[in-house]
Amino acid sequence: MNTLEQLKGCQDVKTLKSTLRRLCGRFGQIETMDVLTSMHEGTKQAICFLRLDSPAKEEVLMKTLGVGRFGGEIIFVVDLDVSETSENSGPSSRWAEI
Repeated sequence: MNTLEQLKGCQDVKTLKSTLRRLCGRFGQIETMDVLTSMHEGTKQAICFLRLDSPAKEEVLMKTLGVGRFGGEIIFVVDLDVSETSENSGPSSRWAEI
């Protein structure tokens, strides 16, 4: 089972954060979670930064998700289940409003 696949059905950051808390709970307590959103090629994406309560638990989470670190934080990108409307059209990649 691909744990990241469970996150693809999220339509907004609030739902994504709730789902992340539930999924990551089996690995340890989330100490920090930051989510940035962007639009890329018409797809709204969430860039997730996480820290758990211990490095050992973070290693298990990273192996399970198949993700890595950047600047000490676990990082991965999730495509949100939101289609772009014509009023949102613009450059192929940009930061999105939450």
